[in-house]
Amino acid sequence: MMMETEWLRFTEGGQAYRIKARYGMDYDFARRHNQDPSFSVTGSIDELRRTRWVDYSGGAIHDDIARRFPRLEPYLKWHLVAWPSGPMHYLANAQYWWEKMAGVSKWPPQPGEPDPAEAFASTVVLGALPGDAMPPADPGAWPQVEAWLKDRLPPLMEAFRADMEDLGVIEHAGV
Repeated sequence: MMMETEWLRFTEGGQAYRIKARYGMDYDFARRHNQDPSFSVTGSIDELRRTRWVDYSGGAIHDDIARRFPRLEPYLKWHLVAWPSGPMHYLANAQYWWEKMAGVSKWPPQPGEPDPAEAFASTVVLGALPGDAMPPADPGAWPQVEAWLKDRLPPLMEAFRADMEDLGVIEHAGV
């Protein structure tokens, strides 16, 4: 169930803007494509030019959304987490970023690539569970990290479900 905020007007540097956020679980898209529904939070910003609004920015503009819609900030961490399967490509993406952190990746660094530790944390929604801590980035430790990730997935998904219920965007049939 997708939801949308009202437009919120604001001014920065003397320029008028408006922002709105769209968030929720896109069940319709998931049903059409035979996949688990994913939670997403995206936004649109328009700029007032003379007398009309013009597209200015949009997409996963989470910093802007958190600043203007603080009630959505606690849920931003769940962007692209699917119910009930979990974060998008949970183990594969985690391994990719963990190997970059550990210096054992076969993939060379790319221009503009995020910090591997930050990307790993985002990929696995690190901090969503009590006691979450960054695993060691020691070469050869991937089997232990993988086991940890598998063990934490069920409680991670329970925390996700609870937050989605709190936000009011999860369907209860089959949950």
